[in-house]
Parts: sequence; C-alpha cells; structure tokens
Amino acid sequence: MAAVPPPDNVDGPSPTTTSGQTATATTTSTQGEFGDSEFGDRLAYTKSQYRDLWAFILFYVHVVVIIVVAIYGWAVAIPEAAEEAAAASTTSTTTTEEPMENDANPAGVLITLVVSLVAGILFGLLWLQCMKMFAEYIIKILLFVQIACWVVVIILGIAIGALVLAIIGGIFLLITCLYTWCIWHRIPFAAACLWCASLIVQKYPGVIYTAVLTVFLEFIWILIWIFAYVAYLLGETDNNIVTFLLFISLYWGVNVWRNVSHTTTCGVAATWYFTSGTLASPAKGAFKRTCTTSFGSICFGSLLVAILQAIRAMLRGSKNGLVMCLLHCIERIMRYFNKYAFAQVAIYGTTFWQSAQRTWDLFMNNGLKALINDDLSGLALTCGALLGLVVCGIVSYFVGLAFYPNGEAELIACVVVGAVLGYYAVVIILLCVASGVVAIFVCFAEDPAACATNRPEAYERLTGVSPVMQEIAQNRGVGGGGGQQMA
Repeated sequence: MAAVPPPDNVDGPSPTTTSGQTATATTTSTQGEFGDSEFGDRLAYTKSQYRDLWAFILFYVHVVVIIVVAIYGWAVAIPEAAEEAAAASTTSTTTTEEPMENDANPAGVLITLVVSLVAGILFGLLWLQCMKMFAEYIIKILLFVQIACWVVVIILGIAIGALVLAIIGGIFLLITCLYTWCIWHRIPFAAACLWCASLIVQKYPGVIYTAVLTVFLEFIWILIWIFAYVAYLLGETDNNIVTFLLFISLYWGVNVWRNVSHTTTCGVAATWYFTSGTLASPAKGAFKRTCTTSFGSICFGSLLVAILQAIRAMLRGSKNGLVMCLLHCIERIMRYFNKYAFAQVAIYGTTFWQSAQRTWDLFMNNGLKALINDDLSGLALTCGALLGLVVCGIVSYFVGLAFYPNGEAELIACVVVGAVLGYYAVVIILLCVASGVVAIFVCFAEDPAACATNRPEAYERLTGVSPVMQEIAQNRGVGGGGGQQMA
C-alpha cells in the first residue's frame, strides 16, 4: 500500500527521523471499526476547521467575565470590606505583647520542598522505566497483593470476633480471585500498552511539559475564581442561580485544562502509532491543534462534566444521599467516557458529538476490554503514585530533620507538604502514561495494521502473547504475526 501524508503537516515541515529522513506513515484499514477512514482523514489536519466553535467562544467569554469580576473583587470589593471591618472594630489592640520567639528557618522549608519536588520527578521517571521493563510483573504482583489484603481482612475479622467483617472479606476475596483468574490472559496486552505509553512519554517529554503547564494554568484559574467568588459573596444579593453558575465556571476551567493535557498526549501517541521513525517534536503540533481547532470540542465535553459537578456542589449540604450517590456515579461514567472521546478528538479532529458517537461504537465492540485494560494498567500507575508519596515523604523527613532537629511542628509540616508536592510531581508524569494507554488502545482497536507496519516491535508486544488481540488484529486484516499483512 502506498505511503500517505504524515500527520503534522499542519505545522510546517513533515516529521523527520533522527537521521534527517522524512518519517513515513501507512495504514491498511480503509473499512475500520468506525466506518470508512483513510489515514489522511484521521491525522492530516491540512483541511481541519474549528470544531464546536460555540463552546470555544463561550468558554473564553466566560473567562473574561470571571477575570473582570475578580479584578473588581481584588481592587474594590475586598479593600472596602476590609475598611468597613476595621471601622467597626471597637476593641483596642494597644496592649503590649512580648514578641514570639521563632527559631524556624524559612530557608529550610523552601529547600525541603524543592528537594521533594526533584525527588518526585526523579521517582516518576524511574517508575516509567520500571513499567517499561517489568509492567507485567508489577500488575501480577499487585493482583496478588489485593488477594492478600482480603485474606488479612478475614483473619482480622476472625481474630476480633467480627463475623460480619470476615464474611464480607471472604466474599470480596472470592470476587477478586475470580476476577484475577478471568483477566489473567489480558495482562500481557495491558503491560504492552504501558510499555508503549511509557516509551512515548520518555521519548517525547513535551507531553510532560504540557501537563506541567496545564497544572499551572489550573492553579491560576482557581486563584482568579476565588477573587471573583469573594467579590460575589461581599455583594448584597445571594442568588442560588448565580452561585450555581459560578460553580460551573470553576469546574469548567479546571476540567478544560486537564483535558487539554490529556488530548495533547493522545495526539502525540496517535502520531507515534501511525508514523514510522522518530518524530521531531510532535507535542508542539498536538498542543497547537488541541488549543485551536479541537479546543471547542474539549470545552463542550468539559462543560457537561462541570454541570454535574456543580449540581453535586449545590446539593452537598443536603441529606439526600441517594441523589448524591447517583450524581457521583453519573459523573464518574461521563468522565470515563470523555477520556476516550477526547482521544477520538485528538486522532480524528472531529466534533465532540461525533467523537462521542465513535466512542460509543468502540465501547459496544470493545467496552469490556477497555475497562479491563484501564483497570490493569491503573494498578501499576496507582502503585507508582503511592510509592512516590512514600518516597518523597521519607526524603522530606530527612531533609527537614537536618534543618529542624528540635522543631517537631516544622518537621511535620515539611514531611506533609513535601510528600504531597512530590506525589503530584509523580502523578503528572503518570497521568501522561495513562492518556497514552487510552490512545494506544483506541488506535489498535481501530487499525492494528498500521501498528504492524509502522511499529512492529510494539505490534509484537500487543499481540504476541494475547490470543484475543491476535484475533482482533486478524479481523482487521493483519496476519498472525511479524507485522505481515494479509492480501
């Protein structure tokens, strides 16, 4: 089959290999799971247009409104409230107080936080390498750890005479054992997806830089929103509708920037999947598409989740636990659905509604496989995040101990804040891997032939020890192994 145009021609030159040769991309699936689709329609964005433009415009209009209200709160409302509070104060503060002795060195706190952040980044990169080399063993060990935990629950229940606890532990032990037995043959595919995603994140660290940028934008957005919300609270009116809209604004902004990172990583993973050779800065092109032509689709999908989150926030003080539980479940399902829909947005450049329809088709054909794959790969990612929390906490303890040998409060603060900061550094890296896993699954489910042609090593890993995935590949027109295509 003839080669087709490379994916990133929207941004200028074609992607190149390390030797300077143009990277080529091929695909053999013209009647894939989602209907007729040529490679040029999926990843060549020369004819792309802005999708869901109304959501794009609405998001930025609402951002401008919130910024204006925040500026008013910071410059007018909050200072006026402070002056009124000072004028209303009738107590005098002229009593002489002895200055509090504070031997704490603020430089120690700063150094501890910096060291913990560096430790988190280094551990995250180390865990990437561990997942590349030992993903299958990590998943199997964690499955047995889950079984061992329920055994401990049963023993504990018997030891303290809590029969109900022992029975519950026994039920979950049986369920966990049955689940482990049923999905055991799918572990190699999940491990292969982790290998591919880890390789992509290591080779193209631009996805990590994008994730860090979006976290910073989330933080700035939350600060702006707080000023706007305080300005509203200091006003004379209290309107539930306005409060509801403000909550939507908060969650919408946070979700949009998180999904920008996810969609960018999916775009990079898809570009790697459909292109042979080493690409030159694919994250730049993926980020550009995400923040321009696909940004409206991201805003649309994020708005739906933000509305549910705002409803939950408004009802949080109510006593209707059933409604809260139902809303929480719907939100979790929608967030999971959006994760795959945004992968479609990154790969196809379609509207959110079109991406949702394709995601529904994907789930109808491979939904159970997707759930199992996410659960198994999530074990390794969650384990890495928790280990990162522990490691960064230990590092923070010893660094803090060097500065505050006699300051128990300062030491505890260093450990807690340092552990949390390092944990988030690890999570940022591992979330990029999770996004890559989603993109690899979507690409393979739709067009395994492209992987066999462009990334034969990855294809061997994805199908070599998984009869189910070999069957999927054969149904899509790929031979039994070695990346050979059927006629």
